Amino acid sequence: MAERKAPPRSTTGHAPLPGPRGPGAGPIGYGRPENLRHTAARVLSYLGHSKLLVGVVLLSLLLSTASMLAGSYFLKPLINTYILPGDFRGLASALAVLAGVYAVGILAGYLQARFTVKVSQRTVNRIRRDLFEKMQELKLGYFDRHTHGELMSRFTNDIDFIQLMLEQSLTQLVSSVLVLIGSIVMMIILSPILFIVTGIIIGLMAFLSTRIGGKSRSHFVQQQALLGQLNGHIEESISGLREIKVFTHEEATAKTFHELNQRFRSSSSRASFLAGVIMPIMVNLNNMSYAAVAVFGGILTLLGSFDIGSLAAYLQYSRHVG
Repeated sequence: MAERKAPPRSTTGHAPLPGPRGPGAGPIGYGRPENLRHTAARVLSYLGHSKLLVGVVLLSLLLSTASMLAGSYFLKPLINTYILPGDFRGLASALAVLAGVYAVGILAGYLQARFTVKVSQRTVNRIRRDLFEKMQELKLGYFDRHTHGELMSRFTNDIDFIQLMLEQSLTQLVSSVLVLIGSIVMMIILSPILFIVTGIIIGLMAFLSTRIGGKSRSHFVQQQALLGQLNGHIEESISGLREIKVFTHEEATAKTFHELNQRFRSSSSRASFLAGVIMPIMVNLNNMSYAAVAVFGGILTLLGSFDIGSLAAYLQYSRHVG
């Protein structure tokens, strides 16, 4: 009888998994883009296929932001012109105007959310189609170097992250930048002195956010890379189950799985912790800024160099900044 040959040894230190990947597979991992700016621009270029919808989304964002900023500033004339003098008839008319301003903001927010979903779905559909067509053109060597699970992760996890970025992160980023710039401008107009207090807190928040966010980002990248490896290992273990049984590689397969699973859990825990700790820190710093502005603003009002209406409006803008 012919002697049964043992499977080839793995160069990674773990037992190989016979199956569709082939013995010449290289290590799995997420490559960092050589030109991050070019890569980001290429992803965003897909939005060019929905220029009209993107224009509607941007216009809705501008209207929503303008409504928020105008509503906050409206507190100044409400208090100084109508509430303090006791002009309740004029107050009713002013409140009706304020309600109209906020109604425009609500409508703009609805349109922005509705059309953002349409844009993201169209974009993700086109990216997934191009990715599939590109995969048909790749040489066999590429598939020997990457597991099926890793390739599937490109179509599922990575595409899901792009969709989440387009539907939520990107619009939130643009909206936050518009609100931040608008609020800072209005705060400087209302009181340059009070803005010095707010600016110190804003600088501290920006520093902490950058430091913690950078560490969290690196762990999220590692998490996605490990997820691809874990998916690839599971896929190979299932598709190559017969070979694993024949060559009695159950122990080595289980050991590799537990190692990958443990590394994924560790990286995911660190990434989630750092991402989750940012918001409580920012909220508490914003509360400190609010209290400091209220105290200094109250002192300026008592000294007669500031008015209550402007202080109320300024406090609203300080909330937007945080």
